[in-house]
Amino acid sequence: MNLEMKKTKKHFCFLTIYLALFVTFHTSCNKYLDIQSNKNQVVPEDLTDLQQILDGSQNINFNFCSIGEVSADNYFLKQKVFDGLNEVGRKFYTWENPVYNFNNDWAKAYITVYNCNLVLDKIKEIKRAEANKNDWDNVKGSALYYRASQYLSLVWTYSKAYQDDTSAKDLGIVLRSTSDFNVKSERATVLKTYRVIVDDLLAAADILPDKAIHVMRPSKITAYAGLARAYHSMAKYDSAYYYADKVLSVNKELMDYNNTAEVKILASYPFTRFNKETLGYFELVTINAQIGVNNANIDSTLYQSYHVNDLRKQAFFKMNTDGYVSFKGSYAGSANLFGGPAVDEMFLIRAECAVRKGSIREGMDDMDYLLSRRYKIGSYIPAHFEVQDEALDFVLQERRKELLFRGLRWMDLKRLNEEGREIQLKRNMNGKEYMLKPRDNKYALPLPEDVIMATGMLQNPI
Repeated sequence: MNLEMKKTKKHFCFLTIYLALFVTFHTSCNKYLDIQSNKNQVVPEDLTDLQQILDGSQNINFNFCSIGEVSADNYFLKQKVFDGLNEVGRKFYTWENPVYNFNNDWAKAYITVYNCNLVLDKIKEIKRAEANKNDWDNVKGSALYYRASQYLSLVWTYSKAYQDDTSAKDLGIVLRSTSDFNVKSERATVLKTYRVIVDDLLAAADILPDKAIHVMRPSKITAYAGLARAYHSMAKYDSAYYYADKVLSVNKELMDYNNTAEVKILASYPFTRFNKETLGYFELVTINAQIGVNNANIDSTLYQSYHVNDLRKQAFFKMNTDGYVSFKGSYAGSANLFGGPAVDEMFLIRAECAVRKGSIREGMDDMDYLLSRRYKIGSYIPAHFEVQDEALDFVLQERRKELLFRGLRWMDLKRLNEEGREIQLKRNMNGKEYMLKPRDNKYALPLPEDVIMATGMLQNPI
């Protein structure tokens, strides 16, 4: 069964998408009641129905936020492309806090959240019994995992970095625990947001199967990878190491970029969708044209940082006729951008965390294992560092070079600047220089204006 191609029943898709928009934007109660009173509208009733909702990939797997990548520093736009964007697109690119409305990353993310909450509400009405326990656990665990993953994408995008001394007051995201749209939407704190994410992922890991039938569905290992991501973004490096290690103790398979059966370096898109490094499958939303393959040009300093024998330089990038370089290395195997957890990311998390706790050789062993499969055969020289800061700089540079356009860089910039990296971003358009200073409030991207107006929630500070 190809789950990516599987479609949910038409009435389920209509119901969940339609109601999700009500949840997100709080449209009128009368319209909601009109839908609920329609006797011909079918609602999910059994585990098969609920699984079909979760298998609806367009509403579950393809809504990972991408506007953070738009605001990050791995690419630049030519003036002609910039001028062709609408005002909102231009302002996101230059960090000018645009006022914008539907359709956007926030709206798409909460469609996923609504679907998960609908499943979690309905499964309470289905008794868990010996005959259905595996299916029941898989449905509930999957809904918890998908909701937590979407919350993680949202908090990385719309909130400040987690800090022990400020997270209890910093604005987080909206945490919806029910599909009942009458429950008011309010912003939680960053601390509360991460607590819910971690709790959901731990609960999911307890009941998900050891192995999923397809990477479009989660497993225990997928939940552990989510925990590694969450703790890593919080700078809780001991916990991030623990969960990345749990993943790699079960699955440490990496593609060898020298192997043409696994990576077709010269192809338009060298990687196979659902390749063996994929732990869980997500894609970034495609509505942000700035990072499209035909628009985004790779930062020249970043491109030149790849060694001539580093096969990623060929696998990730193509040289265009205008002399600029664009990205082709998505694990989605297409122009769409992969945003799910993968084995290479787990190696980079474990290596970084090992170095941070002083285990330099352990971290370098992970880096050697990864990079020896990225360089031409026989050309990679094993990493050797005796100074912790130098080893950490090396890991962080390789993290950036390995994980381009996966929805991670924006959060990394926040996290690293909080520890004093002082990464300052610059754009030059129409002869004007735009700058984003470290720890600027603009790292918490603005929420859609229609959501603010409809709910009365606080907007992010400018």
